[in-house]
Amino acid sequence: MASIDITSNSSQSQRFQTLYRAHYEQVYMYFKRRTDIESARDGTADTFLVAWRRLDDVPEDDGTLPWLYATARRVLSNQWRSRRRLDGLRDRLRSLRSEPAPGPEAVVVRAPHIEAVAEALEDLREPDREVIRLAEWEGLSHAEIGAAMGCSTHAVDQRMHRALKRFAGNLDGAALPGWPAHGTDVDRQEGIV
Repeated sequence: MASIDITSNSSQSQRFQTLYRAHYEQVYMYFKRRTDIESARDGTADTFLVAWRRLDDVPEDDGTLPWLYATARRVLSNQWRSRRRLDGLRDRLRSLRSEPAPGPEAVVVRAPHIEAVAEALEDLREPDREVIRLAEWEGLSHAEIGAAMGCSTHAVDQRMHRALKRFAGNLDGAALPGWPAHGTDVDRQEGIV
């Protein structure tokens, strides 16, 4: 990871420090919800390194966070590509040594209903998962999601509609606490079934 020298220009330095303080937690949480802790830290650092290097390209005010999310998506994509290459190498070397035990952050015990939601989300295509995550986890508006994903607000509206429909289809039949199972008396009374 490269270090950032923020002493070169005081106005740029001040702008970067303000941007960093305002958005560090959001960018870090973006990564943390998608990868392990160490990769989240590295991804956050890489995202802000790109922001420092391209500070003149970073929009101000409402455009800053979507720009950072778009950069974070590219950084995360690069991390995943690197991980796939590394996994391929591990597969080739597997016969030479045993696989290490997973770290504590990889071993998570989930309640069955949380597992059902996680599986339903994982069964979606990556673009569908990302549009839902940006809306629900990051709390972005459709316009901000469009800026982060490089598409129009109308395209986000359509993607969100399709993604939620697929997500609901994946959840169909899952037993979620407080939610009646599909096809129950409550559904029939409300005319859903």
